[in-house]
Parts: sequence; C-alpha cells; structure tokens
Amino acid sequence: MNIAFIYAKGRKDRYDETVQGHAATEFFYGAHEMEQQGNIITQYELGDETENKFWHKVAEQFYRWKLTPTRTNGAILAQLSEMCPSLNKQDIIIATTTAAAFGLATLKLFGLVQRPVVAIHCGIVNYQLTWWRRNINTIALNHMWTQLFGEGELPDMLDLYHVQESRVEINQFGVDTKFWTPGDDKGDYVLAVGNDKRRDYELLIRVAAKIDVKVIIVTRRKINIDLPSNVEILMGGWHEEALTDEKLRNLYRNAVLVVIPLIDSPQPSGQSVCLQAMACGKPVVLTRTDGLWSRTMMRKDENVVFVPPGNEKILLSTIKQLLKNSAQRKKIGICARNTACVEGNITSFAGRLEALCRRLLVVEG
Repeated sequence: MNIAFIYAKGRKDRYDETVQGHAATEFFYGAHEMEQQGNIITQYELGDETENKFWHKVAEQFYRWKLTPTRTNGAILAQLSEMCPSLNKQDIIIATTTAAAFGLATLKLFGLVQRPVVAIHCGIVNYQLTWWRRNINTIALNHMWTQLFGEGELPDMLDLYHVQESRVEINQFGVDTKFWTPGDDKGDYVLAVGNDKRRDYELLIRVAAKIDVKVIIVTRRKINIDLPSNVEILMGGWHEEALTDEKLRNLYRNAVLVVIPLIDSPQPSGQSVCLQAMACGKPVVLTRTDGLWSRTMMRKDENVVFVPPGNEKILLSTIKQLLKNSAQRKKIGICARNTACVEGNITSFAGRLEALCRRLLVVEG
C-alpha cells in the first residue's frame, strides 16, 4: 500500500534517528514498522506557514467564527489543500493529529480529498464546544475512520458526537520495546515524566517533601509551587534537543520507580510514559483514572501499582512502601517488561493500523 502519514511540525526530522536506532519509533505511529512490512510510506508535516495566503485568510476567518471543526484553522486548511494533489495519489491517508484529521474531513466534504482518511484521536471529548461546532465535528467524524488509544474515551465520544460505531475502534498504543530496554538497575531516585495538563505534579511535589529520596520531574510544564530541596525539574519534550530519547532511556534505567500522577479524566494520559518505563523494567505508580487505556493489560500490583486521583496520603504510603521493598519492585518490573513486549509494543499497534487500512481499500477503495 501507498500510505501517507501527516504529522505535526517537528516530527519528520527525527525519522532518520529511529532508523539508526538512536530514537524510539512509537511517535511515528507505526510508520516505521509498516514500512518494514513493505508498504510505501510518504510523510507530510503541518507547519505554521502556507503559500496560499488568500485561502489561509478566508479559512481563518471561518475558524474565528467557530464555523469549522475543532482546531481546523486557516493554516491547517490551506496547507492540506496544497497537499491534496499528492495525497490523492496515495491509497490511504493517516492523520496523527486531530487538527489534520478534521481538516482532511472538511476537504473531503468538498471533494478535494478523495482517499480514505484514518484519524488517530486522543482527548477528543475534552474540547469546549458550541452547538454548531459539536455538530460539524460529528459530520467530520463520519467522514473518517477513527482509532483511539484507550477504551476509556470511547463511550463519551460516541455519546457526545453520535458517530457511527463502525467508524471507531480501539487500537492500544505501543512503544518501541527494542529501544526501551532495561539497564543495570542501579536506581537512586523517583522519576516522573510528561507535559500534558492532566499531570498532577503539585500533588507529587507535596509527597516528595515527605520522603528522603531524590525526585526528578521531566516536564515543560510550569510548576506553580515551591520545590523541596530533593526535587529537580528537567526540561523535556520533542523540541528539546538537550533531552534525547537515549538520555530519557537512561533516566528510566537509573530510577528506583516511575510515578505518573494524574488528574481524573476520560482521556488516556500517561500511556506512552507508562509503557516506556515498563519496557525498561521499572515499577510504575499510576493514577487510575476514568481514561485508563486498558483494564485488562494493566493489572493491579502485578505489572503496575494503582493509586486513586488526588489522594496524597495513599500516594505517599505507596511510594514509601515500594522504596522499602526491592523484591516487590523487581517482581513488578519483570512483569511490566513482559507486558510491554507482549501487549504494549508498537509493532502490534502498527499491525492493527495496517489491517484497518487494508479493510478500507475494500470499503472505500
């Protein structure tokens, strides 16, 4: 198959690093693995500028009036319209962001996009919506085929948007378990990683003040409370060259355990960090939210340790107990690694995505 992948700005430049083994492949959503299976992959990237200034301005005005789907601004529509001649030569188009997916569906409504569109959505139930935008989102969603990372988001999405159920399926996200691997297990700190707004770092910092172990938080989020002396903030993200995937892997390997503190939400959060840490053989303390991506893959006290949202006392006691019990940490870490390799790997994710693409060649091809 000839498959187009559309990414947000800044992702394509790192693809060669994954081919060389210097970076994990999962943030290309299966493109690397599908290419290895003989598919022809063409990558596109959305930026901030477009050559079509007139249509950019026109579409931007409709966006400001909230007449276009969520995140479908003028730059997105103008850039995608420029890509259409090339995209229509592909068999399938895979949009890895909600903005790209809604933009493609909008152009599909006007006959400019003529190929099946597969959308990878996350957090689609969290947007503030007018009556019109909710309905235009529904129309757009019924002109694409959606994959969600976790089962927690599905009921709310179907209820909010009234999408045809046949157009939505769960594809559990996976990580590159050939890259994320265990190290020497000489950890001496607690680690937390992540930038999204559902990270409850304020809770973790209050807990950190009551333990004697160093706590490292890797985030670009602004922390609004004073830091205890044992807490260190490292800036991290896709555009932070100082923190490569290899450096992040070393941070996982040298941690005693990984904590993912979350605010309750139906959106899957912390999924990639959790699976990366598990693949590195680390025990993970994870807030159990409504958006937990799998209630069968994630097994309490076997391959993960759950804590309830917002409960400082339980989070503190859980971390203290794990810090004292090296045998329990080792047991959970071994099981976590096995789970990531068998149930949470990017190759399986890519295989399910490829299977959907092949079905769509029959349905829409």
